Amino acid sequence: MKKNIPILLFASMISVAASASAQTRFTSDALFVRVGQERSTVLQLSTTVHEAIPANPDSGQSYPTRAGTWLQLGNAGNQQASIQSVRLYAYALTTSVQHRIKAKFRLWNAHDGNAEPVFDRAAEFIVDLTACPCNFEAGQAYSIDIDLPKTVFTEGTELGFSQLWLADPGNGVLTVSSELVPALDRNGIVPVVGGSVAAYGNAGRSPEDLDFIPEDSVPAASIGLALFGEPLNLDVCTGANGFQHQFQEEFDNPVQFFQRWQATSNFGQLSIGSGYLALRAPNSAGQFPYIAARPATIVIPPSGNFMVRWIAEFTGVGTSGNGEMVLSRGTPLNGNDAGSVPTAMRSWQDSSGYYIYTGTTAGTQQVAAGQGATRHDIAYCWVNGNVELWKDGQILMSQTAQPAQRPDSLWIGNPVVAGSGPWNPVSVRRVWVRGDQPTLTDLIFRHDFEVPPGSR
Repeated sequence: MKKNIPILLFASMISVAASASAQTRFTSDALFVRVGQERSTVLQLSTTVHEAIPANPDSGQSYPTRAGTWLQLGNAGNQQASIQSVRLYAYALTTSVQHRIKAKFRLWNAHDGNAEPVFDRAAEFIVDLTACPCNFEAGQAYSIDIDLPKTVFTEGTELGFSQLWLADPGNGVLTVSSELVPALDRNGIVPVVGGSVAAYGNAGRSPEDLDFIPEDSVPAASIGLALFGEPLNLDVCTGANGFQHQFQEEFDNPVQFFQRWQATSNFGQLSIGSGYLALRAPNSAGQFPYIAARPATIVIPPSGNFMVRWIAEFTGVGTSGNGEMVLSRGTPLNGNDAGSVPTAMRSWQDSSGYYIYTGTTAGTQQVAAGQGATRHDIAYCWVNGNVELWKDGQILMSQTAQPAQRPDSLWIGNPVVAGSGPWNPVSVRRVWVRGDQPTLTDLIFRHDFEVPPGSR
């Protein structure tokens, strides 16, 4: 069992909390298994993105309480992977009974060995392992399989990872454990899938530090770790070349969210955090929540080719329509009709079902997009004079673009006062804009460093 608690915003009552990283707390009843023994747990996995199995710890070596690594993912032919599950490893340095254990680990999308710290803002998970008390035997390596409550999307073929173990040996206090530590194999590991670029170890510069500096490098070492998910193709658009991020939103930091968006819950509710934006309203509500990119925020580049991609699902069906994503020139004022600004694309659900409407030289094209109530991955492409729509890796439409309708803004929900519902509750997991123009200056949500390893 695991539980994820987002931040709820009710009408004008808004409460947010700052966080140094995108932190997600949840519980898991998974069991530790000694490496080499058969496991009984079943992960929600399909493809092994990375796998490195450590040997047992060497009694003549010391092992840090915090460790990090830079990984070469197994999806080297793709630009992206989605990670849904992890297999964490631990070294038991003493024979002990740990009455309570939490796993704390982070994933980063880029790395620069010359930066301080080596890793920057990341997706951080803290997992309360409810199956303990747990018994450990000195000199053994253990693993535990954990399904993540939110998907982590990589931005390239390399990924940063770091971890520590928090344990209570029986005194009622959880602290960074020196008895149960990350499985940093000092003799190195030949990964089954993927590869290891670098390893880091921090014996205790700060109480719970998971950041590293170049001096923390541990030569020839690597961490035991497995990542499971799906390899993806980031730029699905026909003819896309040299694309880079122009805008990213992962809905994992409410404070920064409100720096990017004008969010009005109106007569409904919106929930932000742990990788989700959820919008809903009672059937009697006269107006649905409305989220629009702030006027000062550069979202879609003013020239060149671009792609807008998002992952979302409608979690209910109603007769009063609202959108999971709308691309327009400018954004409607709250209370005005959506048609008050030129609209290039509208991904929408109402009593007629789930449709995508897009403007082309042939006029407005209505595309029946199938089921909207299951999670879907949509891309709107404006490349080399053509507009394309993609859903879950399959192209739905390709038409000649109408330059006068080139969008510059994004919005979600519905600004109009409609009288009543029922509405279509919607959950949006991620939004990103990529294009072939130089990276824009608005990088609040950027998770990476300036250059990759070895490029300086």
